[in-house]
Amino acid sequence: MAYLRFSPTCDWYVFWEQHKGESEDRLAVWHKDHRSEAPSYSEVEIRKMLESGDYSAIPGYQPQYKKLLRQVFETWINEQSSSET
Repeated sequence: MAYLRFSPTCDWYVFWEQHKGESEDRLAVWHKDHRSEAPSYSEVEIRKMLESGDYSAIPGYQPQYKKLLRQVFETWINEQSSSET
């Protein structure tokens, strides 16, 4: 599932990575200028970023993206929680 997609008005592609055989899903968070790095984060890592408010580890992150990424991270965490029940 994609939460954000590259477009003329969006510099991010954020999607839920589900891998067969792996115990943990990940959230891919790609900035248009850093997509070759293909960063992805576990639920624990996303929760830590949300708690600290520090997203500086994400390649391409700039402060103007904080609100957008926070909203996507919260949505993904909520979906993770609801899929476990």
